[in-house]
Amino acid sequence: MTVYSVYEPPVPETDVIARADRLAFVREGFSWVALLVPLVWLLYHRMWIEFVVLILVYVGLQLAFGGDAQGQALTAWAGLAISVLFAFEANDLRTASLERRGYRLAGVVSGRDRVDAERAFFVKWLPEQERIAPVAPSSPRRDTGTRTPRSRGEGEEVIGLFPQA
Repeated sequence: MTVYSVYEPPVPETDVIARADRLAFVREGFSWVALLVPLVWLLYHRMWIEFVVLILVYVGLQLAFGGDAQGQALTAWAGLAISVLFAFEANDLRTASLERRGYRLAGVVSGRDRVDAERAFFVKWLPEQERIAPVAPSSPRRDTGTRTPRSRGEGEEVIGLFPQA
């Protein structure tokens, strides 16, 4: 079973289908694609800060070990070690990147593969969305300072500390 963390964007869409389309499913664990092509993986997921840091690490390795044959061999082995470490941490870095951009955790789901996990998530998530009123983007309101008086009708009394509205 594979575990996925599901993240929702900071500004949710009003339409449930559009909201579902913008959810990010992040697989937990090792990433083979991040091992084989780490820089492309970072660009694909729009992780610009991590991309620049990884390039600086690779350049730093080249400068630290020098240009002779032994230095090149050490650079290759250290680069391989960093790539393996990056592949283990890539999805956690993606999670941190999403949270830094304001995404919030919508849930955790597991399945045999991504399709199975998405199906399991949406079976639970969609009925909850139908109960919640659509979220409209809020616009700043101006408070004029005047309030319209409301008269209380019969049967609208205060119960405890909370008036009925």
